Amino acid sequence: MLTLTARWPLAGMVLPLVLAGCAAGSRSSGSEVASPTPTREYRLVDDLCDQLDPTPLTTLSGIPTTQTKDTPVRPEARHRSLSCGLSAVDRENAWVYSLQVTVILDGAATPAAKKLTSRGAERTVPDLGDRALIHIADTLTLDNPVREGQKVQSQTGMLRVVEGRLHLQLSYSGHSGTAPAVVDAEALLTGYARQTLELLGG
Repeated sequence: MLTLTARWPLAGMVLPLVLAGCAAGSRSSGSEVASPTPTREYRLVDDLCDQLDPTPLTTLSGIPTTQTKDTPVRPEARHRSLSCGLSAVDRENAWVYSLQVTVILDGAATPAAKKLTSRGAERTVPDLGDRALIHIADTLTLDNPVREGQKVQSQTGMLRVVEGRLHLQLSYSGHSGTAPAVVDAEALLTGYARQTLELLGG
């Protein structure tokens, strides 16, 4: 994993704000034509992040408790979009792990390849939605804002999924003494994506 060194002021505008805001077929015969797999219907769910299992986040972070927060959306978009967050915070050490979930329902389904194109280092996640792309950024080493002389490793990642009319984006950030392995951060995002799809399609 590439580790870049930066001074805390680079992230000083981000981490303190996060801390302050924390006061979830069969084959056809030769004479038959195969029928397309039906598209699963999704719906918005109230208190989505409250229904997510916090265990993956507490296990990854080592912080035993979590809290959720709904993010306001524009009134005209409430019938087709939602956004919420799940976080684990250790105030004493200024360690924060957070997951932001954003859901948008389109008016009509369009081909996944047209709705979701790769950005730079993103890679495809197999067997997740119609198309899914993930990327975990390089870890940054920063000065700890509350413990002079100590360092914090900052890690971020994103997973984007489309299935039928559904657009799902999960953003992850972790600021702690040691960043998780990339494979573990990816597993966190894909696991929560599958949980979210189940909740929205229930």
